[in-house]
Amino acid sequence: MNLELNWMAVAAGAAVVSLSVIGLAVIAARASLRARRIARKLELMDSEFRSLRDEVAAATGIGVRVGERLRRLDQVCSQMGDRLGQLELRGEGRPYDQAIALVKGGGDADGLVANFGLSRGEADLVTLLHTRRKAG
Repeated sequence: MNLELNWMAVAAGAAVVSLSVIGLAVIAARASLRARRIARKLELMDSEFRSLRDEVAAATGIGVRVGERLRRLDQVCSQMGDRLGQLELRGEGRPYDQAIALVKGGGDADGLVANFGLSRGEADLVTLLHTRRKAG
């Protein structure tokens, strides 16, 4: 009876070991399947990360070029503003130059008032000073 009990214990132990091995094999198979799924997801995420990194690099490059262009446009605008200021300063005497040329060409004080916005006194003075006198 003792021998039968030992064989039963051995058989039960063998069954437990067999079930444990089968259980471990199932667990290992599931773990392997899960590891493959995770590896595929990781590869996909890595691919998406590389794609996003490339897009960010491209956007950064565009941003740098836009910034450079804005800086150049700002310089041009500043230069144009300076130039306009210079022209405005020079232009204050310009209506008189044009008025003198008109009077020398035969224009009168009324034309100076109408065309150049001169006051009546200014127009009369320009006309008086720059009218060509006929030798007589």
